[in-house]
This record gives sequence, structure tokens and C-alpha cells, in this order.
Amino acid sequence: MFRKRKEAMSFPPHVTMWVITGLLFSTICLYMFISLSTDFIEKKQFLFDKNVIDTIRSYASPAMDGFMLFMTEMGSKFMLGLLLVISMTWLFVKRKDVWGMRLYFITVAGGGLLNLLLKNFFERERPNINRIIEADGFSFPSGHSMGSMTYYGFLGYLVLRSKRKPLSKLGLGILLCLFILLIGISRIYLGVHYPSDVLAGFIAGSVWLVTCISLLEIIYLYKENRHKLTKRINEKTEISQLDN
Repeated sequence: MFRKRKEAMSFPPHVTMWVITGLLFSTICLYMFISLSTDFIEKKQFLFDKNVIDTIRSYASPAMDGFMLFMTEMGSKFMLGLLLVISMTWLFVKRKDVWGMRLYFITVAGGGLLNLLLKNFFERERPNINRIIEADGFSFPSGHSMGSMTYYGFLGYLVLRSKRKPLSKLGLGILLCLFILLIGISRIYLGVHYPSDVLAGFIAGSVWLVTCISLLEIIYLYKENRHKLTKRINEKTEISQLDN
């Protein structure tokens, strides 16, 4: 019995590498977030904030205003919630992937809750210059940046796990990365976040995203091994019955 359980929980090399790489990546991101938040707590100035804001605002124009408003809306709570419901429905109806659906929800909703806790912990006020739109709540880390990282990042993971052609996966992956980046930039352009807020949101979102994906990969592996084990047991039972 113990041998069978051990076999069901065995980790093949590619999954082991994924878990190790994910943990290493999460550790690096966590270190970066702690360093960034420590500087903020100690009231140190983020020298890159002003330079990045000036650079992004140098491209200001009515057309750019409209584009950035569109991009920021794609990272809003309403839009991410709507897209999440659509994605979860697709996973359930088309792929019968209940665990994928559950972890997608945990990734995005859990990321939102984590962002709220972090905002209330740091209580950083939003910038009050060059503001094009109004926004409520605290600033650090950016909720749009963290939310877009968790939702579109998980979507990218699903694309990589799909049966699409490698070139198609690469193209969609680059597109989703660009989408996440532009949502973060839009928050700086519209004057509701500092660049350090956006960076912190990306980092925190990445840690949570990798953690949830790693958990889902372990679940997939366990289910796959359990299915193979059950299949072998059934085959042996059928052979035994035929012999008798």
C-alpha cells in the first residue's frame, strides 16, 4: 500500500525542475519586494520614480490619453472579474478542468485580497501631480499591475500548456507580456501610481502566480500518476480473472 502511494506521488524530472525553478524565481522576487518595501518604510526616495514618470509623460497626447485609458480599463477589477468568469467557464465546459478552474480563481481572487492587505499595511498615498483620472485607496503596490500579472500571467501559463504550435505559443506569450507591461505603464501615465508601485505590484503578483501554478502542477501530476496506477491495477485484475 505504501509503495503504491509513493509511486502515485513520484515527481518526474521536468516537474521537479519546474518546482525548483519556480521556488528560485519566487525567492528572488520576494527578496526584491522586501528590498523595495524596506526602502519605502525607511522613507528613502526612489530615484527612478521621477525619471520614469518624466519619460512616460513626455509622450503625452490626446491619442495617448485614450490608449492608456483603454489599457488601464483592461486591468480594472470589473474587467478582470468578467474575464475570469469567462475563462473559468471555458476551462469547465471545454476542457473539463475543475482544478484548473479552481486555481485560476484562487490565483486572481487571492492576489486581489493579498494586494488589499499589502496596501493597508504600507498606506502609501497616491501621487497628486499629472493626474488624469481619479482613484481611491492606497498606492503601494499597484492593484492593476498585480491583478494583470495574476490574470494574464495565468492565461499565458494555460497557453504554454496547450497543444498550440510553438510559434503560436511564443507569439501569444509575448502579446500577454506586452499587455501586462502596458497596463502597468498606463497607471504611471494616468498619474495614479508611482513606478515603484507598479514594480512592486508586478513582483508581488509574480510570486503569488508562480506559487499557485506550482500547486496546480503538483495536483495535475498527482492525478496523472493516480490514473496510471489505477489503470495498471485494473489491467492486472482483468488478467488475473482471465487466468482463473
